[in-house]
Amino acid sequence: MISSLPLASVANDFDGSKPLVCAAIFSAECNAGDQECITGAPWMINIPVFMKVDFEAKKVTTTKQHENPRTSTISHVGKLTDGHTAIQGVDNAFVWSMLITEETGSMTLSIAGEDTGYLIFGACLPAK
Repeated sequence: MISSLPLASVANDFDGSKPLVCAAIFSAECNAGDQECITGAPWMINIPVFMKVDFEAKKVTTTKQHENPRTSTISHVGKLTDGHTAIQGVDNAFVWSMLITEETGSMTLSIAGEDTGYLIFGACLPAK
């Protein structure tokens, strides 16, 4: 039963020491000049549903299920004092930042380009 596990052992899964698989659950795409953003399921705006985060290899990759394989290099991993792990990178003309809550594995990913921004909410699990 997970409730009997010490909180520290669960938090260690999301502190940047173990590889993760993250699932995108909700997304938004906003373009400069538009009055509204497109919101909904990640696949509606070609955001991969599942991503592997490999801290040791410093890579974030899509899983085999995504039609357009992608790999992005992690340029920075930081531990915030409030129990979050921050991951950042640059991919072509975009910068991205992922924030993972160490206690729960919840994830927020933001991707910014010159005229387009994406916001993705999801959750991560330790990779097997």
